[in-house]
Amino acid sequence: MSKTAGSLWNLQAIQSMCRMEKEKIRSHPTFSELCERNNNKECCPSWSLGNYISVLYNRSSCLEITQSDISHTLVLLRSCAPDYHRGALTPSCIGSRTEREKHSQCVKVPERCRRSSAVYQLLHYLVDRDFLSPQTTDYQVPSLKYSLLFLPAKKGSSMMGIYADNLESWDLLDNFTAITGMDLGLKQKLFQHYLVLDTVYPILAILAIFLSMSFYLHSFFITFMVLMSVVGSLMISFFLYKLIFRMAFFPFVNLIAVIILSSICANHTFVFFDLWNLSKIQHSAAGILQWVKQTMHHFIYLMLVSCLTAGAAFYASYLSSITSIRCFSIYMGTSILVNMTFMITWLPATMVLYERYINVNCTYKSEDYWNSNGRKRIFLNFYQKLKSIHSTLSETSKLLFEKLLPCGVIKFRYIWICWFAALAAGGAYIACVNPKLKLPSSDISSVQMFRLSHPFERYDAEYCHQFMFERQEHGEGQRMPITLIWGIMPMANGDHPIPEMNGTLIRDTTFSIHSAEDQSWLMELCKKVKNQSFYFYDQDKKPNICFMEDFHRWMKNRQCSQSDQNHNLCCNQFSFPLSSDLLLHCIKMMVTEQGGSGPKAYDFGPRFDAEGNLTALVLEFQTTYHYSFNYSKTKKFYNTLNQWLMNELKNAPRGLQNGWFTSNLSLFNLQNTLSTEIMMITGFGIAISFVVLLLTTWNVLLSLFSVAAIGGSVLVTVGLLVLLEWQLNVVESLFVSAAVGLSVDFTVNYCISYHLCPHSDRLSRVAFSLKQMSCATAMGASTMFSAGVIMLPATVLAYRKLGIFIMMIKCISCGFATFFFQSLCCFFGPDKNCGQILWPCTKKQSRLRKVQESNIENEQYELQPLARNLSDSFDNSTTTSKLSKRPSILSEDMQLAENKCHIIVSQHIQNEKAQDFQDNTIGQKGFNQCPALQTSSPYRQSSFEDKTKKSEQSCSQCIYQRMNSKTWNGSVVDHVHVHNTNFQKQSSTLESPKSINSQCLCSMGSSFDALDSNETCLSDFDQSSKLADSTSCSPDFLDVPDSPCHNERGNLNGKRETLRLALRETVFDSSTSSKQTNMLWKVQSNQDSDPPVVLPNSKPDMPDVWIKRTNQHSSGCVS
Repeated sequence: MSKTAGSLWNLQAIQSMCRMEKEKIRSHPTFSELCERNNNKECCPSWSLGNYISVLYNRSSCLEITQSDISHTLVLLRSCAPDYHRGALTPSCIGSRTEREKHSQCVKVPERCRRSSAVYQLLHYLVDRDFLSPQTTDYQVPSLKYSLLFLPAKKGSSMMGIYADNLESWDLLDNFTAITGMDLGLKQKLFQHYLVLDTVYPILAILAIFLSMSFYLHSFFITFMVLMSVVGSLMISFFLYKLIFRMAFFPFVNLIAVIILSSICANHTFVFFDLWNLSKIQHSAAGILQWVKQTMHHFIYLMLVSCLTAGAAFYASYLSSITSIRCFSIYMGTSILVNMTFMITWLPATMVLYERYINVNCTYKSEDYWNSNGRKRIFLNFYQKLKSIHSTLSETSKLLFEKLLPCGVIKFRYIWICWFAALAAGGAYIACVNPKLKLPSSDISSVQMFRLSHPFERYDAEYCHQFMFERQEHGEGQRMPITLIWGIMPMANGDHPIPEMNGTLIRDTTFSIHSAEDQSWLMELCKKVKNQSFYFYDQDKKPNICFMEDFHRWMKNRQCSQSDQNHNLCCNQFSFPLSSDLLLHCIKMMVTEQGGSGPKAYDFGPRFDAEGNLTALVLEFQTTYHYSFNYSKTKKFYNTLNQWLMNELKNAPRGLQNGWFTSNLSLFNLQNTLSTEIMMITGFGIAISFVVLLLTTWNVLLSLFSVAAIGGSVLVTVGLLVLLEWQLNVVESLFVSAAVGLSVDFTVNYCISYHLCPHSDRLSRVAFSLKQMSCATAMGASTMFSAGVIMLPATVLAYRKLGIFIMMIKCISCGFATFFFQSLCCFFGPDKNCGQILWPCTKKQSRLRKVQESNIENEQYELQPLARNLSDSFDNSTTTSKLSKRPSILSEDMQLAENKCHIIVSQHIQNEKAQDFQDNTIGQKGFNQCPALQTSSPYRQSSFEDKTKKSEQSCSQCIYQRMNSKTWNGSVVDHVHVHNTNFQKQSSTLESPKSINSQCLCSMGSSFDALDSNETCLSDFDQSSKLADSTSCSPDFLDVPDSPCHNERGNLNGKRETLRLALRETVFDSSTSSKQTNMLWKVQSNQDSDPPVVLPNSKPDMPDVWIKRTNQHSSGCVS
C-alpha cells in the first residue's frame, strides 16, 4: 500500500515495489533455490504491476517503464473493466480464436482486451476491487489503494528463511510504498514457532503467582509444596481425562488450566494462611492439633463450597457443540475437584511440617556477632530495612483491610449497590443487545492467531477481501446453492471429542420414490420451486431439481423398438407414473446414457449403492441470495429456505418426509453456534452455581446474593470484551464460558465467612467477613493481575488475550464480591436463621434455642478464651448485636463499679487523712464484689499508662495495680480511650505530678453498643451519646501472697473448663440517680461469695481474665 495514503498508480510507487522485491526477497541466498524457472533456467519474474506493464510495452524490466506506459495501461484497463465486472471477460476468452468461439459471451469483448492475459490478470489478481469498479470507472484519476505481488515460489515452510531474515522486521517500507500484509503459507508454521518462544510468558506468569505467594506466606517451603500440589492435580486429572473419561483428543487450550488452577490454588492458600494465623493468635498455647482443628473447621467448608461450585460451572460448558470447549470443561472441572482433595489434605500437612520442623529452627545471634565484620553489618542493616518495610506494609494492610474497608463498604453501601447494579445492567445490554460480541467473519482455517497488526493477520482480516480472486475463492458474492437430500439422515454418529472421526452415513429406511404418489410429488416440487422468488436459473450450471420432469421427458422421447429390448421397457409406451421395478431400471439407464463421465458429468440426482439399489436422492438449484460473511444475511437466507422446505415436507408422502437441505453454511454454522450457545452455557453455569451454593450453604439469601455477584462479574467482563472489539472465535468463546468458574472463588470467600460468623446481626457479619477475608481476596486478585500483565507482550494472540481476560475477570469479580455482595448483605443479608433451610431435627434445636432466648433470665453465651492476642475473629466472636440495644448485666455491673469509684473518690476528698486506709479496704472490698468482666472489644482497645503511685491508693489503683504494667497490643482493634467524664471532673482538683491517671477504661459487651444501627466506624462515634463509661477490672494485686483472694496462676483453680456467662435482660437507665446506683452496689458488696476464677494469659504483656463466682441470688454470676 502507499505510504503517503495516495494512489499506487504512479511511476514512483510502481518502481518502488520493484526495488523492494529485489532487496527483500530476490537478494536472499535461498530464493534462487526456491523459485520456479523458465526454459532458460532463470527464475521466473513475479506477477506485479511493473512486470505486466513492462510485458505490454516490451520493456526489459519493471525499472525501465515510463510514465507514458503507465498512462496507456490505465486507458486499456479502463476500456476493459466494464466487460470484466459484468462477467464477460473470463479466462476462457483468452487464447486462440477457435477456443474463444465456444463461449458466446466472449464475442462482445473487445479484441484488445482478449489479446493478452495481462488485462484480465491485472484486474483479477493485482489491483483491488474498487480500482476501476463500476462506481469508479468514470473517475478521471482512479485511486489504487492496494496491490499484490505474486512470487514465483511455492507457499509453505520453505519460505521461513526469507521471512525470518528479511520480512519479519518492521522496516518494510521506503519513501513511497510499504509492505503491510503478506500470505506466504507460513501462518500455521509460524504459529507453532511463536507458540514455543512465547511459552516463556505463561511460565513467567506462573512464577509471578508463586513468588507472590511466597511473599505473602514468608515461606518458600510452603510455596513449593503448593506448587507440587498443582502439578500433581494436573497429572492426576490428565490420567482421569485419558483413562476414565476416555478422551483421546487433548487440545492446546487445555494447557490454560495450568494458569487457572494456579490462580484458584493461590486464593485458597492465602485464605488458609490467614485462618491458620488467626487460630494461632486465638489459641497460642493450645498446640498444633488445636490450630489444625480450628483452621480446618472453616477451611474445609470453604473448599467444598468453592471447588464444587467452580467445578460444576466448568462442567456446564460440556453442553457446547465445540469440541475444544467440551474437552477443556472436562479437564478443568476435574483438575479443580482433584486439587480440592490436595488442598484439604496436602496443605494442612505441609503447614504442620513447617510449624514443627522449619519454623522453630531459628537461631539467635548476639549483636556482637553481627558487628564483627562489615559484611555481617551490611546484611543486618539490609535485614532491618526489609523488616521495617514489612512492618509498614503490615500496618498499612491492617489499617486498610480491617478498618477502612469495612467502614467504606458499610457506610457507602447505597452507592456500591447502585454503582455495581448499573455496571451489571450496562454489561448485559452491551453483551446481549447492542453491539454484542462480533461473530467470526472467516472460516476456521484463517482464524486469528497473532495480533491484528501482524502482516499475516492484516492480509486475512483486511486485504484478502479487497481482491476479486480472493472473493471468488471464498464464494463471496456468488449465488447460494441449495442441495435437497433424501435417503440420508442429518445425524452424526462419530466420536464428538475426536475431530478426526467423522462417523458413517445413517440411511433413512423409510426413503422411497417408487410409488405413484412419490413420483407425482417430485413432479409438483419442480413446479413449486420455479415459482418461488428465491429461485435463480443458471445457464452455465443446469439445476437438477426437476429430476422427475427430466426423466419423464426422456421417457417420452424414446421410441419403442422391437429389436432392442431396452427400448421396449424404457420408452413412450408407458404412461406416468411408472411401476417400481420399471422406474428403477429406467433411471439407471438414463443416468448411464446422458450423465456422462469425468468431472464435468451432469448429476441427475439419484445415488445407488454397490448392489445397485437406490439409496438417496440429491437435488440442487441456485438461489437469488448471495454468499456473505454477514451473519444476519445468511440467517435470513437459512430461515427462509428452511421454512419453505418444512411446509412442503408436511404434505409429502411418507417416503419423502425426512428430507433436508444444505448449502455453503459452514461459517454460518460456526456463527450460529457461538452466538446462541455461549450465552446459554453462561446462564446454565450461573444456574448450576446457584444450585451448588444452595446445597452447600442451605441458605437461599446467601446463594442468591452470591449468584448476583457472579453474574454481574460475568456480564461486565463480557461487556468490556465487546468494547475491546474482540471477535467471538473458539478461544474467546472458551474464555467467556470459563468466566463463571473464575468468578466464584472470591464471592465464596465472603459468603462462607459471613455464613460462619458467630454474630446474628447483618452489619457485624459484614464487618467480620471483610476483616477476615478481604486481605486474602485482594492478594489473590492482585496476584492474577500481575500474571496477566506479564502475558501482554506475547506475540501469540491466545496468550495475550488470556492475560487480558484474567486481569479483567479477577479484578471485576473481586470488586463485585467485596462491594456488591457485601452491600447486599448489609441490606438484606440473613441474620440468625433467616433464609436458612432447616431440616426437621434442626428445627427442633432451633425451637429450643428460641425458648431459651425467650427466657431472659436463663440466656447464656459461651465464653471465648479472652486472654489471647486480639484478632478479628476473636474480637467479633465476643461481641453481641449492636441492634439489640440492651447491655448485659455485665455492662451494668461495670457501671455500678464505676459509680462506686466515684463515691470513693468523693470520700477521699472529704477525709484526706484516712485516705490510705479507706482506699485499701474499699479497694479490696470493691474487687471482691467485682462481677465477671470482659477484657476485649472488637473495635476498642484500652491503653494504660503506668502512673500509679503508692502514695495515692484509689479505686482506680485497686483495679489497675498490676494491669498498668501490661500493654494491650491488639492487632485488629481500634485504639480508643474511653474516658469517664464524671470522674475526671471530680478528680481534677486532685491531679498532681505524683497523682494517678484516674481514668476508668471500659470494654463494652458489644462492639456496636454505642453505635446507631446505621454506623460501623469508630470515627462516627459520638462520645457524648454513650450510656456511660465502664471499667475493665483486672485485680492483679491478688497475685500477692498476702491477699485474701490470692489464686494460683496457670490453672482454672479446679473449676470446670467450660464457663458460661449468665446474662439477664437489663435496660440501663442513664438517668438513674447516683444514690440508687450506689445502693445497688452496696447490696452487692455486702454479699459473700466465692473467690474469683482466673483465666491466665500465656503472654506476660496481656491481661488475665477474672471471673467472679457470686451467690445464686446475684443475677450476674458465673457458674
